[in-house]
Amino acid sequence: MIFLARILLALQMAVIAAAIGAVVIFFGIIGLGFLTGSSNINGGLAMGAAGLVPAGAVAGAIVGVILALKFVPRMDGRSAAAAGYGITLVAALSVGGWFAIQELTDGNPYEAGKEPVLHVEWRIPETFPHQHVDRVFRHMMRSTWRDWTLSTWWDEPRARDEDGHTILRFAGEIRWREKGRVFQFWRAPYHDDRITVELGLPDDPPGTEEYGPWREVETAPGNAFRVRVER
Repeated sequence: MIFLARILLALQMAVIAAAIGAVVIFFGIIGLGFLTGSSNINGGLAMGAAGLVPAGAVAGAIVGVILALKFVPRMDGRSAAAAGYGITLVAALSVGGWFAIQELTDGNPYEAGKEPVLHVEWRIPETFPHQHVDRVFRHMMRSTWRDWTLSTWWDEPRARDEDGHTILRFAGEIRWREKGRVFQFWRAPYHDDRITVELGLPDDPPGTEEYGPWREVETAPGNAFRVRVER
C-alpha cells in the first residue's frame, strides 16, 4: 500500500508540474509578446503560444519527475500514504462533483432528433407579398437559460393573408427542458431594431393540436403572435 501511494504521489507531482509548465509557457509567451510590441491581431499571438503548450507540459512533467524522484523516496510511509491517497481522493471527488453538477444543471436536454417543434405564427399590421417575405423578414429563437440560439426555419406555407393582415409562419426546435425561451422578429436591414417576445412556455411543454390565442406585442403595436407545440 505504501509503495502504491508513493507511485501515485510521483505521478501526481508529474501531472501537476506538467499543467503548471503548460500554463506558464502559454501566458509567458503572450506576456513577452506584449512587452516586445507583438500584435495579437486575429489571435495570432495566442495561437502561437498555444502551439508551444505541449513543450511546456513536457518540460514541466520532466521537472515533476525529477522532484518526485528526489523527495518521494525520502518521505516516511505515513506521509507518503496521506499525500498519495489524499490527493487521489480530492481529485476523484472534484471530478465526480463536476460531473454531478453538469448532470444536475444541464437543463435535462431532449434526446437528439426528438426535440419538440414549436410553430409560431406572426401577424404583421399590413399585407405583404408572399413571394418576398423571406427577403425582408428575419427571425430567431433563443434560450435565455443557456443564452443559446435555437434552430429555426420558415414553416410551410410561409405566409397567408387574413382580415387585412399577412401572417408569417415559423418553426423551431426546443432544446432544453427549461423556461426562458424568446422569439425575435425584425425586418432587414434593421437588424438592431428587433421585436423580442417571451414565449411563456413551461419547462416541458405538452403537444397541442391547435394554436393558442393571439397575443398582442406591447412593444410593437399591430403585431401579434401565437404558438403551437408539436410532439
